[in-house]
Amino acid sequence: MRKLFVLLYYSVALLFLVSACGNTEDDSSDFTDTAVGLGEEFIKELYIIDDPSFDFDSSESMIDAQNEFSSYLTEKEFEELAVRRFFLMPLEAASKQNSTIAVQNIEFEQYDRDQEESNSLDFDHSFTLIFTNQEGNEVAEIEIKGQMTIVDTENGLKIDRYYDGEIPVDMLSP
Repeated sequence: MRKLFVLLYYSVALLFLVSACGNTEDDSSDFTDTAVGLGEEFIKELYIIDDPSFDFDSSESMIDAQNEFSSYLTEKEFEELAVRRFFLMPLEAASKQNSTIAVQNIEFEQYDRDQEESNSLDFDHSFTLIFTNQEGNEVAEIEIKGQMTIVDTENGLKIDRYYDGEIPVDMLSP
């Protein structure tokens, strides 16, 4: 009877050990998938412009447009990008070119940045911007490359570092 109890005990312990190891891998994969989803959603929200008309004379409209992105970013990163008017660049490019902007071919590649934080993921990303004029003709195609770091905060996943090649300056002038 005692041998049966010991055998049962070790079987249960082995089962817990195997299931715990499996969950860690699944959790890591879920974290990566969710982080990529957040990154894709942010890029689409930032760059897809369906209406090229925007009131740049209204500071309230510009502040509101920038504040739409605060939920995607850590407070520090949001402030850094907002000061540079980063969030307004796609709107300005669409307005100056009198074109809509679509996003295609979003790709993410995870890399390790030798950091101590285990609650963050680093990605290289790339995507294509398609500018289409009011007649429906494609007027420009621009490939954008960049990097982002996504962290797990007490308020959920947030982008803690975002960089991309930005829209070329010549697209910001008529």
